[in-house]
Amino acid sequence: MEAPTPTRRGARPALLLLLLCLLPLRVLGHPPIPGDDSIRARLKACLLAGDMACVVEQYLVLQDIGRVPGWLVSFQNAFALTNRKAGECERVARTVHDGLTRLGQRPEYVRFRVEGESGLLSFSDISTNGAVIKTYQVAITGNHLAVKLGDKVIDAYTGLAGLPLTEYMKRLGTSGMSQVLHEVVKAP
Repeated sequence: MEAPTPTRRGARPALLLLLLCLLPLRVLGHPPIPGDDSIRARLKACLLAGDMACVVEQYLVLQDIGRVPGWLVSFQNAFALTNRKAGECERVARTVHDGLTRLGQRPEYVRFRVEGESGLLSFSDISTNGAVIKTYQVAITGNHLAVKLGDKVIDAYTGLAGLPLTEYMKRLGTSGMSQVLHEVVKAP
């Protein structure tokens, strides 16, 4: 009986496997494209959907670690109800900005300020039928800081899902003849 002769057929699967292993190194530096089912694409989809549990799950899979790093815990905690009060916005914005940056996004800081006679700024939580559920006191000094990712504003009041800038502006309120202005800033 003759010994089987090696063929090139066995080399193809090995080469294909090698290419598939190297592919993520090239793909990870670029944003996911439609149809990309990589872990990074799922992580980005979780971010865009504002699903924090999904973000944590996909990050742990992506990094192949069994524990949640401290910065990711801080990122989760930034959206806690206890942060929905005047004076917490800068700390929350820094934490959200840092978390989004570590997750491969390019967030910006956006400052809201009251121009006029009042320094009071509020944010209204609105139900799906348009009724005001609760109004929070955002600032007493006329300044509020949040994070902008694309067209969405993200802070403790919006959660990770954020709100489009135009909707966010509609929910901000002040008194008297004052008005709310906003601008993108480099740092808080």
